[in-house]
Amino acid sequence: MKSVKRGIDRYSTFGLRDEWLPCIFLWEKEWTERNNLGPIQVNAVESWLEDAGLIVRKSVTPLFRRIRDIYFMEPESAWQIIWIELYHGSPAVRIFCDRVGFDECLGKDEIIAILKSEEPDLTESTLKNPVSAIINMFDHSHLGKLITFRGNKRGRQIKRVQINHIDPHVVAYCLYRLSEELETGKIKINDLLNGEVPGCPLRLFGLEEEPLKRLLEEIENYGLVNIAEGVIYLKKTPSTEVLDTYITFLKTFNTDRPDLNLDEVKLRDKLRDSLMENPERLFGERIHDIYGFIRGASLRKLITVCTVADRGLTSEKFKGSGSSITVIILLKIAEKDFKINLNEFRDVIVICPDAALSGEMFELLLDHMTLAETRDGGEHRRIAERIISTWIGDMMQSGFRWYLNGESGGGNRLYGVSDLINTELSKRIFPFGPENIPGIRGNRNLWKTGKEYPTVFKIFFLSRTLDEFRGKSTKGLFRFLSYLLLDTNGKWIVDEDLNLKTNTDHPFKTMVEVTVDKLSKKENVDLVKELRFLSEPPYGLKGDMIGHAIVSFILRTLKGYLLINGKVVSDDELQKFKKKIIDAWDSS
Repeated sequence: MKSVKRGIDRYSTFGLRDEWLPCIFLWEKEWTERNNLGPIQVNAVESWLEDAGLIVRKSVTPLFRRIRDIYFMEPESAWQIIWIELYHGSPAVRIFCDRVGFDECLGKDEIIAILKSEEPDLTESTLKNPVSAIINMFDHSHLGKLITFRGNKRGRQIKRVQINHIDPHVVAYCLYRLSEELETGKIKINDLLNGEVPGCPLRLFGLEEEPLKRLLEEIENYGLVNIAEGVIYLKKTPSTEVLDTYITFLKTFNTDRPDLNLDEVKLRDKLRDSLMENPERLFGERIHDIYGFIRGASLRKLITVCTVADRGLTSEKFKGSGSSITVIILLKIAEKDFKINLNEFRDVIVICPDAALSGEMFELLLDHMTLAETRDGGEHRRIAERIISTWIGDMMQSGFRWYLNGESGGGNRLYGVSDLINTELSKRIFPFGPENIPGIRGNRNLWKTGKEYPTVFKIFFLSRTLDEFRGKSTKGLFRFLSYLLLDTNGKWIVDEDLNLKTNTDHPFKTMVEVTVDKLSKKENVDLVKELRFLSEPPYGLKGDMIGHAIVSFILRTLKGYLLINGKVVSDDELQKFKKKIIDAWDSS
């Protein structure tokens, strides 16, 4: 076991998350400079990637690229492989797998106590963070399928789930990593069944006897191992070659067209029309993976839709939506040409992946999807799933064209769309939005909605001078939030009394001045109604820390001048109005 002196408390409270992987895969070793995470999160992610063997001294490993290839075709398998690696690289994960059983529900404190019993020299406070980080990773990744949650958020308990449906290649990889640690080329099956071997499938996944025996037969049939007299003999090849075999396996299937009877042909024709009408049905449950890859670590909510060009793709049907961004993925099926003016859409991003599903492959897919319904469809369903997985993988790794408000451009990797939206395309929809302020764009924690952020109100509404404002905004996220009042050269756009300077061009100043000008021309204004425009393009505010800060400053600017029913609105009333204004944005 790797020494705990390396540091069991290396992750703060953050687990590795699905939403971060597209950016990591896109930028590789440069991702630490090309992300929108906070510094503590960046350090935590680096630690997870190191412990999973994906980076060494900030450079990506050959395993990194293999995981990336698998991830976009079979994300659940990719995460299971990461879990295997974490067993061998993370002391916290190893103790969790070795000591937390499958037959009990445990709270966080009980899991901390288990780690404490293994590492008595470490304090409970030291062990609290890694336990929180593991649970956080279950919450935000495909590894969540390894456990079930019970109870409410604060008092939640977890129970490990025995996973018996695992790809044979993942189990084979588990065995090869085990053999590398034990420095042996053979493993007794009984040792796997009783869980005595560290890092075996039973400890990692709860794989039971009958499913394990079946999977071992499949692994032997694939030529990855030999089994004789209850002993598994592994080849003298590195574990990474198992992943190479798996990648090839995922992309290989029988391309011969099966025969269909007349009734099946009719069903197939109906299926074609149905799928072209609603292309999302092509992907089944995998549509959630696709949208997850596209959204990545987007700062704004992305409303993502898959469609084809000749089926109802009109600017009337697809429109921009408040502070969210609508993204249309225009699929290429059977290599049909697009017969539509993509420039007629307003504030909607249209993405056209380079990778197409060819006419021949589409027909083959229809054959097997049909036969999966009409016959003993196990093999037909597997082939259909393999076609879809390969297409998804090809799309995500392919280039693409984007279209937005009469402009167009390209990108090298479809899974990098969210990064492109964050850094470039979002600014075309919201030219006066907060994404135009680099310091604000650099920390996505500022963009989280759902809280009232009373401290933000105190800083941006109650501060009387710039010195007071600076004193209140020196720590944590408030330090990043202060970028709202800084220009690109790091100079303040307000004077010592927090009045906006006249000789500056800044999105924050534009929003404040437009709002003040709009309200100054009216009496007995309905603040909630009048400030709704700030949630739409070209501003796009929402109920995150940024929105709360800007509305608070706007109300500060109006303080003493805003009259309702002939009376000056008090500070307490303005704070209540802030909540109503933002609640109206979020509800719309």
